[in-house]
Amino acid sequence: MPLPLPKGHFDKSRAFPNEDLQGIFGPQVCYKYGTQSWTRWEMNRFALPIQDKGVFSVALSQFGNTFAMNFIAVFMPFYILKISPFGPKETLLWTGLIMGAPSLMAALMAPVWGRLTSRFKPKLLFERAILCNGIILVLYGFAGKLYVLLLLRIMLGILGGVSTVGLILISVLSPKERLHKNLSLYQIAMTSAQLIAPPAGAYLVALAGYRPSFAIASLIIGIFFFFCFRYVKDVPCQKAGPNPGQARQRGIFWGWALSLMATVHITYLPSILPHILEDFRLGEETALTSAGIIMMAYTITAILGNYLINNFAPRDRLRRVILYVGLLAAFFQAALCFGSGVFSFTLIRMLQTGVIAAVFPMILSVFASSERGETMGFLNSARFAGNAVGPLLATSIVASSSLPVLYLLISGLTLVALAAFLRATKTASSLQQEGSF
Repeated sequence: MPLPLPKGHFDKSRAFPNEDLQGIFGPQVCYKYGTQSWTRWEMNRFALPIQDKGVFSVALSQFGNTFAMNFIAVFMPFYILKISPFGPKETLLWTGLIMGAPSLMAALMAPVWGRLTSRFKPKLLFERAILCNGIILVLYGFAGKLYVLLLLRIMLGILGGVSTVGLILISVLSPKERLHKNLSLYQIAMTSAQLIAPPAGAYLVALAGYRPSFAIASLIIGIFFFFCFRYVKDVPCQKAGPNPGQARQRGIFWGWALSLMATVHITYLPSILPHILEDFRLGEETALTSAGIIMMAYTITAILGNYLINNFAPRDRLRRVILYVGLLAAFFQAALCFGSGVFSFTLIRMLQTGVIAAVFPMILSVFASSERGETMGFLNSARFAGNAVGPLLATSIVASSSLPVLYLLISGLTLVALAAFLRATKTASSLQQEGSF
C-alpha cells in the first residue's frame, strides 16, 4: 500500500536520498521526507515546486487586477454620460480623454516601474500598486465631476505600469528553461480576464448600479491580491546592472517595435468592425451579434495559440520560432483581404491572432534573463502603446483609404519589424559571444 503524501505543499529540496530503502526497494525509492519515503516519480507528480506556485500566484493576482479594469471599462462610457454636465460633443471628447488616459500613462510609466525594482523589493511594489488600484476603483463611484474622474483614471494609468513588476517577478521566480512558458501564462491570465470581464461588468451594472459595481470590482482585486500576499516569496531588489551596448540596444528597440505590432494585430479590429460587417451587408442587429461572436472567437484562439506555441517552443530556438510565427501572422493579416464573408473572415482572423499572440512572451524571454528591470518596462510599454495605436491607425487608414490598404500596411510593418528584430538580436548575440559588449 503506497504511503500517503503530506498534506498541502512541500518543497522538494527538503527531501533527501533515503539510502536505507534503496537496498530493499531498488534505486527508484530514493527520497525521504520526515519519516516517510516516496519514489522520484511520486514526488515529481504530486509536488508543486515553490517557484511554480509563486509564478501561478503572480499570474492569478494580475488576472484579478486586469479583470477588475475590464469589468468597469464596459460601463465607464455610460457612467461618464450620466455625470457629464455638457452636451453630446463635449461629452464625447471627455469620454475619449478619460478612456484613453490610462493606456497612455501606463505606456509612459512602465519603464519607471521597472527601474523602481532596483530600489524597492518587487513583491512590495506589486502588492502596494494592486491595493491602490482597488482603492481608486471605489473612489470612481464618488467622482461627481469629469475632471475628478479624469484625475483618477490618470492615477490608475500610472499604477497600470506595475504589470512590469509582475513580469520581473515571473522572470526571477522562473527557471531559465521555463521562462517563456511562465511569461506566456502571465499573458494568458491578462487575456482571459479581458475576455471574461466585459459581459460580467455589463450584467452587474444593470443589476446593481454604478457605485456597487465599482465596489465589487475593488473587492475582486482584494480577493486575488491574497494569492500574491500568501504564496509569492520575497525577492531582493534587482541589480541595476550596466547599460547595454549599442548592438543590444538595437535589439531591444526592435523587440519593442515587434511587440508593438503584435499588439496592434490584436487591438485594431474592434474600432472598424462595424465598417467591415457593413460591407458584408448585415443588418444592424445581426451585425451586433456577429461582432460579439467574432471578438470572442479570436480572443479564444489568441489564448490557445499563446499557450500551445510557448509550451512547445524550445527555449534555445525562440528566435527561430518568432520568425515562423511572425511570418504566419503577416500572411494571415494580408489574407484578410480575401475574407469575402463572415465565416471566412472570422476563420482567417482566428488563425492570425492564434499565432501573433505568442510573440510578446517570447520576445520578453529573449531579454528577460540578462536585462535590467527598466528594459523589461520598456518592452512592456509596447503593449500599452499598441492598445492606443491600433484603433487610431485602423480608423485613420480606413477613413482615408480602404480596408485592403490597412491589412497590407499592418502586414508589411510586421515584416519590417520582424526582420529588423532578428537581424539586431543575431548581431547582439554574436558580439556577446565575442565579449565585445
